[in-house]
Amino acid sequence: MGGNEVACFLLEGRGEWEDLKARLLRSFPDLLFQLVDARSGSNERFFRLITAQTLKASGDGSLLARKPEVDLLLRLARTTQISEALARVGYKRGEKRILIAAGKKGEVMRLVASGIVEGMRLRSVELSENEWLSVEEAAILSALRT
Repeated sequence: MGGNEVACFLLEGRGEWEDLKARLLRSFPDLLFQLVDARSGSNERFFRLITAQTLKASGDGSLLARKPEVDLLLRLARTTQISEALARVGYKRGEKRILIAAGKKGEVMRLVASGIVEGMRLRSVELSENEWLSVEEAAILSALRT
């Protein structure tokens, strides 16, 4: 992933995503942020591998959608249909959610150190067989588009 990094946080409670997103974008305008349903994963390494695909596609000009945030959602859901992706992994109001932050390593580390995100950082562990399959399926989406 070169000089890129990913940090994922489990967010609980009823905090307003729009407020948090506005603060994050104001403080860290160069980072990619996506909020997903907590049931979509619990392993930071899994999210890191999928996010790496999005960051590479963004650099290559081969995103599955116009915006990297949408590309990431599509890859996590393993579909090219936005409505399907939202149904599968999109954050539903009032539920536990995962905040994914990605970008240049220094910026992500600055975000982590800032404490602006009030959530527990996800553990990064070896991927399960199902997680590996999901990473492969997400990568295949790019091949299907070419």
